[in-house]
Amino acid sequence: MKYFIIILLALLTLQSAHAQKAGRALIDSLNSELEKPISDTIRVQILSAICYEFRNINPRDALKPGLDGLQLAEKINYQYGKGLAHYSLTFIYHILSRLPESIDHALKAQLIFEKGHENNYLCATYLMLAYLYKDLDKGITAEYMHKATALLPDIPNVLWEARNYGTLGNNYRNLNQFDSAEKYMTKHLKMSEEFNLKGEMMVVKNRFGYLYMAESRLDTAFILIKAGLESFKLIGSTRMIAENSTTLGKIRLRQSKDAGSLRNQYLSEAEAYALEGLRVSCSLGYLIQRYTASKLLSDIYKAEGRNDMALDFLNAAFNDYDSVYGAQIVSKASVLSWRNEEVIKEKEVELLKLHNRQQLVIIFGAAFGIIILIIIVFVIINTRKKQKKAYDLVHQQKDEISRVLCELEATNQELEAFSYSVSHDLRAPVRRIESLSAFLKDDYEALLDDEGKDLLAHITESTVLMNSLIEDLLTLSRITRQTVTKGSCNLSEMAFKICEDLALAYSEHPAKWSIEEDIIVQADFRLLQIALQNLIDNAWKYSSKAEKPEITIGSEIKELKRFIFIRDNGVGFEMSKAKNLFTPFHRLHSEDQFKGTGIGLATVKRIIVKHGGTIGVQSEPGKGTTFSFII
Repeated sequence: MKYFIIILLALLTLQSAHAQKAGRALIDSLNSELEKPISDTIRVQILSAICYEFRNINPRDALKPGLDGLQLAEKINYQYGKGLAHYSLTFIYHILSRLPESIDHALKAQLIFEKGHENNYLCATYLMLAYLYKDLDKGITAEYMHKATALLPDIPNVLWEARNYGTLGNNYRNLNQFDSAEKYMTKHLKMSEEFNLKGEMMVVKNRFGYLYMAESRLDTAFILIKAGLESFKLIGSTRMIAENSTTLGKIRLRQSKDAGSLRNQYLSEAEAYALEGLRVSCSLGYLIQRYTASKLLSDIYKAEGRNDMALDFLNAAFNDYDSVYGAQIVSKASVLSWRNEEVIKEKEVELLKLHNRQQLVIIFGAAFGIIILIIIVFVIINTRKKQKKAYDLVHQQKDEISRVLCELEATNQELEAFSYSVSHDLRAPVRRIESLSAFLKDDYEALLDDEGKDLLAHITESTVLMNSLIEDLLTLSRITRQTVTKGSCNLSEMAFKICEDLALAYSEHPAKWSIEEDIIVQADFRLLQIALQNLIDNAWKYSSKAEKPEITIGSEIKELKRFIFIRDNGVGFEMSKAKNLFTPFHRLHSEDQFKGTGIGLATVKRIIVKHGGTIGVQSEPGKGTTFSFII
């Protein structure tokens, strides 16, 4: 059992197609090993192996065993196990679009493998770090590529040597250095053929497809990537299914521009591949690929002249944009901070060396007299200049970061003030219209015919709606500017009082409601009350037409996190229409069906986000809706 995981991983990669078909069986067998009386070190290796093997099947399920393995390794101070866990988690967090955490685990794995001289994993970690930094800092990427290349001749395992050559080539392809990419990928292919590494042959041929696509050799690229897609479907590699499907859609879209009579066929195929990529990406929570697939569908529908569909998918892509590239912005800031720390360390080392040099000069000065003393003075002056220059550089960089942050804060404040001002200034004219309508009704209603009375009623109804809209906008603006002050809140008691009030407001549509007792959260009392009021009011409103309206408020544990949910059995909706549900003014039902302004859910999301949480929704037409959130 000592090398159980290493042997299984070797068998897995030697026969990739067979092993991936048996991938879940392998995971099941590893789980069965956990139930046996085994040592903690073996348990760590098994948990890390399960995490790694699940990365391309279901990265969400892969997260827990990886974290459990890391926790156990830290508990028993098992350095090699820590490295394996960090290495596996690097891939999981990357796939889940959590770039800062992915980089953090990779850096920790690097330190452990460098100390342990684990060249197989160390070279692979260098290459993964090069890939993670490619959009953040080209200099860091180049450093890791150089380190990995220097380490390749010292790789003791043939499989890892071949695989690392392939990854190196793929990194060069990502950097658009196609000659170097082809050189190392060809080395990967030759080694795979020489040692009959069938799984690696499949991977490298798929990578050649991406290389040919980058070189605009689209026909050959399509053949190779499509063959890769079929292989990945056979072995259940859902992440690669998402990537290859979306890429095939990109190729067909590019080919359609010069396809003549085949244009419509290619656009239809592009749409089918892109939809498949989007479906699989959504099932995995693979945000990067979900963004790519949504943007591709927008481009396809634009090419077909279906502008409404193009706009819908473009909006969906933008919704994922902040989640995908916001992490990169954070990582860029981290890189800048890391660079500043490196500069500071270098300058501190330089100052220390200069200080030691001063001491030596002083010692020699005591022996050699006044001439050496002059040299000492000169060195001190020179040192002071270098020291001042070094500190000026560091402070200049810090001041630049502070300036950019202040500009961003000022811009946000200006936008919030503008929104508040517009909403506030609308109140006066709306109130004048409301007053004039009331005077007209009181003094001249008898003079109006039926059509005139109907128009006057519409004006009055519109002013009521406009007043509600302005109040909701002002509430949204105030929430944006309000500071969160957290304290212990009994959410159950708060929800009970809201339900009591709504029972009176909806007396014509009584509902059965149940609330879990003693749901305690740390939150801002006022903001939480506004969020709950909106969510419960929605539940009551949209279930009011049900035969027996029911509303349930409770909590549940999912993925080690506590979710609060509000569930109703109302009209519900198609989930395909939910992508802009939390966008201001976006409504799924007409004003005739259900009254509302379209601001409530945007306000709820703003409150949850200000608390550092997330909110989601599940619904089905005719079967109700469930909103769930984390505080």
